[in-house]
Amino acid sequence: MSLIRSSCLRSRFGVCPRQLALLLFLAAVAIPQLTRAVVSTGGLAVIGYDDNLDTFTVMALETVEANEVIYFTNNGWSSSQGQFNGADPAQGAGNESLIKLTITAPMTKGTVFSSAVDGSSWAWTKTGLIPGQEDGFGEFSDLAIDFESDQIYAFQAPLANPLGNPTNFIYALHFGSVDYPGFSDSEDTLTGDVPPGLSTLNHTAFSHTNLFLHGDADGNHSAWGLNLASHEVQNLQANGGHKEDWLAAISNSANWSSVQPSTSSLLVMPEPGRVILMWVGLAALVGARRRRAGVDLDHSGRI
Repeated sequence: MSLIRSSCLRSRFGVCPRQLALLLFLAAVAIPQLTRAVVSTGGLAVIGYDDNLDTFTVMALETVEANEVIYFTNNGWSSSQGQFNGADPAQGAGNESLIKLTITAPMTKGTVFSSAVDGSSWAWTKTGLIPGQEDGFGEFSDLAIDFESDQIYAFQAPLANPLGNPTNFIYALHFGSVDYPGFSDSEDTLTGDVPPGLSTLNHTAFSHTNLFLHGDADGNHSAWGLNLASHEVQNLQANGGHKEDWLAAISNSANWSSVQPSTSSLLVMPEPGRVILMWVGLAALVGARRRRAGVDLDHSGRI
């Protein structure tokens, strides 16, 4: 018997006890990862907006824990400056608007909610001075969405001067006219870029390809949202879709129509957790060890 085999006796499952202990330790380390300290990219997605009533609709694509705080703004992101347009310690709301969302109880994945009202697991802050300003008077408010072109960003940040200190970008949506067809470096209140960590390729940043999904100066055709009757959305709702499936469906302008979604929830399938994957790996190792043990028994008559 080799030195490795003699120093690592197999358990009744055919696995070295030290290897089993290591796997159990790694599983224990992985368990806390199932409770996120922050909302992941694409964990929330904007699925509707009204550029006349200045409201928007959000869908949770993962479970969001209580006490998480998320900010939404329509200040465009400036890649050249590495900040939101107008972000300044003396100007807490930037050149446009900032609204704060607090998760008051665990929010289940699939929850659909509007910035117009509070709910059983969320509350909006739309008034009051933004903390952390230096002699500034910027206040939380509904997003004053521009009818011609605008962006809606979801992000996390410290409580003090959040617009100037974003730490975790979650989602970005752009809509605009033919003059503002997509994301671009922010130069004014109509433009905005894709912030760090988000991507149009993985659908965590989405720019409408239909350049007519916006209203006009008179408030006509101002409401747009994910069409619950579209074939792709109905298929996901009937059969279940993972986070990536929903992000792809949301990022298809053909799945939108001239109304904000009114449903309270949609079906989002759970993602495989790290612990589940760990036990799959353990099962594979046990199987391999048992097969190896069978070979050893065939050749030597003992394990």
